[in-house]
Amino acid sequence: MCPALSTTRAESESLKDALTKLDSPRVSVDELLGTARTGTVRTERSRRTRTALVAGVRDELRRSGTFTADSVAELVGCSTATFYGHFATKDDALASAFELVLIDLDSTIDETLTIDTLEDNGLDTTIEMWVDRQAEFFRHESLVFRAALARLPFHRGIRHAYREAERLSMDRLVSLILAGQTVGSVRTGDPVELAEAFLVLSQGLNNPHVLRPDANAVRAHLVRAIIATLANTMTRGDDEQTHRPT
Repeated sequence: MCPALSTTRAESESLKDALTKLDSPRVSVDELLGTARTGTVRTERSRRTRTALVAGVRDELRRSGTFTADSVAELVGCSTATFYGHFATKDDALASAFELVLIDLDSTIDETLTIDTLEDNGLDTTIEMWVDRQAEFFRHESLVFRAALARLPFHRGIRHAYREAERLSMDRLVSLILAGQTVGSVRTGDPVELAEAFLVLSQGLNNPHVLRPDANAVRAHLVRAIIATLANTMTRGDDEQTHRPT
């Protein structure tokens, strides 16, 4: 665990480290994983076929929460033998589709949880934007997530994809929290613990009770919970934005 920031010098060094991480070229989930887009196929035609098959698996999961080799092959316009030429098992295909979803999830973090967003909009609005963006993402991808997580204990590739994506998310959240602590919008404390709490609360967004169209009140409660976890109450004035269920 990282030590809590308690001195001006520590804050300055932490901010420098955080900004270095945020401003330097990032390793994306796409770069960490990548098999969903290219795999080990040898020709451009094979790569296109694999990409289409992975997209087909994702589309079938989005639609019904499950898939078969036959249904994906028919959707893509190839044979079932071609499907198994690219994937030894259905779980291998599921792992590749899950990687695509994790790549898109990584993009939502990269676009929404930034130092610029925090400085320009403040913590409250940044968290509101984050919850709205995540809810919209999971409305489309929740069935893919559920299918993959159900097979996570049984498939090494799915476990690897999930752990690498979670590790990268934690790195980015810790950097963001360190910078937020330095400018005074995030409370002091162990940035890793705060990032873990933020991550756990955000994972609650992948829940049917949150994703319903009429669940504005539930999402508002989650917004308040995340803000309460992170906010530096010493710097929140009388004009603090109030979050009410709508």
